[in-house]
Amino acid sequence: LSDRGDSNEDPLQGKLAWFGLTITGKSFGSGIGNPPRILETLGQSLLPVDVLDEDDEAENVASRPKAKTLEEILTTQRSFYDSLTSGDLSGVQEIFDSEKSGDVDEVLNGGGSIDVWEKCLQDVARPSGMKISGSDVLLISDTEAYSTAIEFPPVAGFDSASLLAVQKWGRSSAEGEWKLQLHQTIPWGPNSKAGATLRCDCRGCTALARGPVRQWNFRGMID
Repeated sequence: LSDRGDSNEDPLQGKLAWFGLTITGKSFGSGIGNPPRILETLGQSLLPVDVLDEDDEAENVASRPKAKTLEEILTTQRSFYDSLTSGDLSGVQEIFDSEKSGDVDEVLNGGGSIDVWEKCLQDVARPSGMKISGSDVLLISDTEAYSTAIEFPPVAGFDSASLLAVQKWGRSSAEGEWKLQLHQTIPWGPNSKAGATLRCDCRGCTALARGPVRQWNFRGMID
């Protein structure tokens, strides 16, 4: 159709078409244009098939290209979790980029609310005693990277709980310091489907909850 002139160009030309299948081969969705949100898709439709282990070691990045850069990000990720679980406000603020995240703004613009870091790190709110395992990192460019980890927060009344965490990192130049731009988590385990996803930036954290019709709706922080 695109060869017939501008007035008859295919409106779908150049757009991403996707079709998703679960581990069992069942379709969970499809679309043209905007791709699905990876984290929400994992939490809803691509669950782990094995039990997640708190003792899984971080991925060994020593043999990968730009290993020093990858290790820098993993070290900063560990510093973030140390600050998060100990309630170190200055440590969290030092690690985050000062720029606001558009993903958090999306929730706020849709009517959601945010809990500032001062509140998130209070004794009754922060995940004291939380363990992480299986950390890994993906370098997109000299100034953009993503890290992942499995979180095991202590949850009263449950034998175990696990969350998939993804961090987006950025820096101003190839020699600059990596800063955390976005921290996201979603419940992720073999026997549970996620009901909410958490998004955090330099301001604090907000949550996006799934409604009864399997649509993601905006709401405030989940206690």
